[in-house]
Amino acid sequence: MDVVDRVKALLKEQKTSQKKLAAYINVHAPHLSDVLNRNGRYFSTENIVNIAKFFNTTTDNILGTETEKTHKVKTIPLIGLASCGMPQEYDLNGYEPVAISEDIYEDGMYAVQAEGNSMSPKINHNAIVYCNVNRQIDNGSIVHYSLNGESGVKRYKINERGDIISLVPINSDFDIVTVHADDGADLKMARVVGAVDTDF
Repeated sequence: MDVVDRVKALLKEQKTSQKKLAAYINVHAPHLSDVLNRNGRYFSTENIVNIAKFFNTTTDNILGTETEKTHKVKTIPLIGLASCGMPQEYDLNGYEPVAISEDIYEDGMYAVQAEGNSMSPKINHNAIVYCNVNRQIDNGSIVHYSLNGESGVKRYKINERGDIISLVPINSDFDIVTVHADDGADLKMARVVGAVDTDF
């Protein structure tokens, strides 16, 4: 199995389109089609690197030099956007499958796409952020939160009495979100367990 065969197999396995792959690696769709149909075109080194990022795998896997016989992936739902800037409302009822490596997959995982730079340099604009509702949230953990319809990513802090939660940005140019226990706020949180930058 060569590079073209592996890319075709990954497109089928992850149920995604050539059009999405072409947009991600910044080539024209006809060029990608020509490569996959073996019409005299080829993938550049930069293409290979970006293809590996798109499929959340290694360049070794794309090139066929990976030592394992198979590289297994799982999918988790990308449910929508999360503010890394000014809090705002987002629809979190979307569903788009996102591939992740089987070795980091856990039950209860989902993904959101960061919008803004309040968590830079740890989480950058447009990063795909992995979250897990089953992970314990400790003081200082980074969380994805939904607060009265607003969706965002911040660092979780709680005071000693346990009655004031602060959602703190890494970038001090942005505001802290404060939640009082007696506010009756509808706050839901999941622990952030990873993030991957994208080239969108």
